[in-house]
Amino acid sequence: MDKILLILSTTRKSDKSVEEAVEIASKENAKLINLFIVDYEVPQKIFDSLTEEGWIGGKTTKNLYNAVLDEYSVLGKEKILEVEEAARNKGINYKSIIKSGTFVDVALSVAEKEQVNMIIVTRRKRSHLSRFFFGSAVAELKEKVTCEIKIIDE
Repeated sequence: MDKILLILSTTRKSDKSVEEAVEIASKENAKLINLFIVDYEVPQKIFDSLTEEGWIGGKTTKNLYNAVLDEYSVLGKEKILEVEEAARNKGINYKSIIKSGTFVDVALSVAEKEQVNMIIVTRRKRSHLSRFFFGSAVAELKEKVTCEIKIIDE
């Protein structure tokens, strides 16, 4: 196995996934590619829910939306630094990437560009009803990737 892609995002930044990715990369002597996706759909879903519940009125401002995305970027950089430190401590060759976009599109694009052999991703704990109504980005990713995918349930 040459390359492992660890996918982290705004809502998927599990320590368990990081540990698993580092362990597999170390065991397989593989390069670890750390991808943090700043999923720009997340703040919009939050704002839509808050508007529907009456917590905020009307359409949110672009400034608020951008401020939330900036905060997610800062959190992403912090998480990437944690992964890099864990990789360095195990002597693992690594590469870090932070990209904005939709979860599945960015994940597929990076997996293809980097020609990875395995993807490690976290699946958030949600109800079956929530998955039925809103779908699952991880399930969609699993259907579309051509390499092995390891899903870590949280």
